[in-house]
Amino acid sequence: MGWLSGVIGGGLGAMIAGPFGAIMGAAIGSSMGSSRNSTAGRIGTNQSQQRQAIFFTAAFSMVGKLAKADGRVCPDEIAAIEKIAKEALGLDNQTRAYAINVFTEAKDRPESFSDYARQFGDVFRQDQQLCQFMMTFLFQVAMADGELHPQEENMLLEAKSAFSLHESVYQSLRSRYVGLHSSSVSLSKHYENLGISNNATAPEIKKAYRQKATEFHPDKIEGKGLPPEFIKFANDRLAEINESYDAIMAAQK
Repeated sequence: MGWLSGVIGGGLGAMIAGPFGAIMGAAIGSSMGSSRNSTAGRIGTNQSQQRQAIFFTAAFSMVGKLAKADGRVCPDEIAAIEKIAKEALGLDNQTRAYAINVFTEAKDRPESFSDYARQFGDVFRQDQQLCQFMMTFLFQVAMADGELHPQEENMLLEAKSAFSLHESVYQSLRSRYVGLHSSSVSLSKHYENLGISNNATAPEIKKAYRQKATEFHPDKIEGKGLPPEFIKFANDRLAEINESYDAIMAAQK
């Protein structure tokens, strides 16, 4: 929890320019006041912890705007965000409180979703793997209610542009997440999950699987600035990749 200690300590938000720094400061909230007072001025952060704090804050800032895409945030959307924080990410109570504070603060700020996406892109654009990882998270949140609303998709397209993601990456994620909410996952969806065509050869399938499995291996992505709290999310993504590979190979027999 090194990055969160830096935020609570009061120094990290001031070190980060733009809306994310302001959100970090505001998100500490009265519930973390005592922790902030006891650690202020004594917390040091390195570059990795700064990147982790920005990634985490950006994620829930953009989620705040996604939840308000239709002009209001309903109780079901709040419940969905809390479920993702607890189950998909496995956040402890303090980190979950920070996430909800970021969500609440960001959704009502004058900055737009695009403003948040651009700042994230400025920091992480050179690492397309982390940009794809963030887009994966945003798709999962947008589909929490089983439907991709037009306003939500407009925001996701803004993120694609801000992250400099290739159109094929976006369409692959869109197809996978929208398709996963159908009654059954077709074999073609498993091919799309690995980023290959339905007529791929066995060597091509294995190569694509190894590449995807490596991309989402927790040990690799944690060192790039991904907050440790997102490792469970990475493990779930790796499980989906394994499931798709197994389904394709079983169909090849």
